[in-house]
Formats: sequence, structure tokens, C-alpha cells
Amino acid sequence: TNATIIVMANFLLYYKVLRGDFPGWIPAPYIPILLILITIVWCIWNFNSVKRVFMAIYEVIALLWLGGQVNFLTAFVADVFTSMVKVFVDIAFTSCVMFTGAWLDSSGEATQSRCAHNWYFKRIITVLVTVLPLYFRFIQNIKLYRKYGKPFPFLVNAMKYVVSLAVSLFSSLHGTTDANSEAYLGIYLFLTIIATIYSYVWDVAMDWGLGRRLHGGLRSRLMYGRRWVYWCAIFIDLFGRLLWIITLMPFNDVPIPYFPDVLAPFLAGLELCRRAMWGCFRLENEHLNNTGYRRIDGPVPDHFDSAMRAPPKPKAKTLLQVLKELSIVVGLGGALIGFSIYFGLSN
Repeated sequence: TNATIIVMANFLLYYKVLRGDFPGWIPAPYIPILLILITIVWCIWNFNSVKRVFMAIYEVIALLWLGGQVNFLTAFVADVFTSMVKVFVDIAFTSCVMFTGAWLDSSGEATQSRCAHNWYFKRIITVLVTVLPLYFRFIQNIKLYRKYGKPFPFLVNAMKYVVSLAVSLFSSLHGTTDANSEAYLGIYLFLTIIATIYSYVWDVAMDWGLGRRLHGGLRSRLMYGRRWVYWCAIFIDLFGRLLWIITLMPFNDVPIPYFPDVLAPFLAGLELCRRAMWGCFRLENEHLNNTGYRRIDGPVPDHFDSAMRAPPKPKAKTLLQVLKELSIVVGLGGALIGFSIYFGLSN
């Protein structure tokens, strides 16, 4: 609550200074810098509270190079990262404005030339920030497949992030319209519809454990008590994913009023709310799996190992079997990603 009050006060002060309601001795560019400094001080002051969060983030990132185990916490954090793409892009843009000194130029021309319209920022930094969260989850699923040897759910889940990677690459690399915009729009919509349906079905059926026909479309055990809560969550999740598509549209002249100046930040915040709702039902399903009879033949997350018996050892597979299963994901994924990069750069 205190942090929210500080952010809102800083935003209001910045707005008032830009309007000229405050004396000229308060430079507007310094006000966001003040908020960044306050955030850093707050993190240092409350280090014990945020230490576990930073450790989880470190484990997610370090998993790529230093090895390590994939557990429920690191998978959960990486999933949240996939909903924070717009936040990460804004952080990258703010860092660019700060470190290049563009924030000292009140006219805004330096910000446009050094960051907003800079080729390296648009084509490299923005693309990396956009695809890395999805890549983290992809690598996690590949590691789980190598550990347990099960194509389902690990390779199937990995393929979900490959499709999402293709959509993100296409929208990041193709930022303007041209004479062939209808063709690009058709390709983009096709990939987006596949990614949206894929992710939505996985949310409901796998992450939440719902959609069971024998239990009226839900599941046998419900911790929240009322069935309508789950049906509302199912429809809200679909609605939120459909709205999130708008923020990824790879065109500047989106035919939507007040977009992107007003709607884009609102929709980005709405996606975070959707992910928070997703987290509640994801945690519920994980708890039920680890306290009921269903966790008997699958991997047990590290944070629950002490309460449950160890998972059975995976069946040994031949090298040919492993190569065959991985080749499907690599082949389809490489084709989708290559397709997106080719058409994304053809503008």
C-alpha cells in the first residue's frame, strides 16, 4: 500500500509539473528519477523481505548457464515473467533514456533518436526482452523432459512456448505496415489464434486441472467452495488472453481509438491482473495434487519433497527415441520461429 501511494504521488507530481502548476525550479525529468531512487532504497531497506524473490529470479536466469533444478517456484516465477513483457520493455526503455542522458533533453528529440527510433534498441534489445521470458520456460520444460523422459506434458508444454515465441518475434520485428500489410496481418492473426487457444486450453486443463467432463467441466476437489467462481475464472482468463493480443499487434496504425497511448498501459495492467488470478488457481491445483492421490506417478516439486514420497525413476529410453521426440519440437519450433523472423524483417 505504501509503495502504491508513493508511485501515485510521484505520477501526480510529474503530471502537475508538466502542466506548469508547480514552480519552474522543479525539473520534470528529475521526478521519475526520484521514484527509481526511492525504489532502490526501499529494496535495500526491506532486503530480507525481497531476498527470496530475487533468489527465485536468479535461479530462473542462472538455469540457462549454471544448471540447477526446475521446481514449482522457478516455473511459477518464469510463468509470471511471460506476462510482464510490456513491463520489461518499459524498464529497458527507461534504462536507455537514463543511461544515454536523453532524459535531460526537455524537447524529447533525444529520447526519440537515441531510444525510441534507435535500430539497436528496436531490433535487438526489445526483441531480446520480449522473447527471453518465453525462452526461460521453454528451457525449463526441456530440462524436465531430460530428467523424467515424458513427452507429455513437458514437450507439449515446450511447444506451447515455441508458438508464443513465434508470435512475439513476429510482432517485435515487424513494427510498421506496408503495401503487404493485409498478408502480414493474416499471418499474424493465424499464429496468434493458435498461440491463444493453445495457452488458454493449457491454463484451464493443465495448470488449473479443470475441464474434467466427469465433474461437470471442473474437477472433483474444489477449495474455493462455489462452482461459479471457477466458471468466472475460466471466462475471464479467455477474455484477458484475447485482449492481450491487442498489445502485441505489430502495426503502428492500429485502427483502435486511443491506442496505444491509453489502452496499451491499461491492457498491460489487465494482463498482470489475469496472471495474478491464474496464480491463485495454479497454486490451488498444485496443493491438491500434492495432498491428494493424484501425485503418485509424476515429478514432485522440490518444495514438497519432504511431504511426499519421491517420484518413481523414469523408464530408460534409447538415444533414438529421445532424438525422435526432440526432433519434432525442434523441427516445428525452428520452422515457426524462422518463418516469423523472415516475415517480420520483410518490411
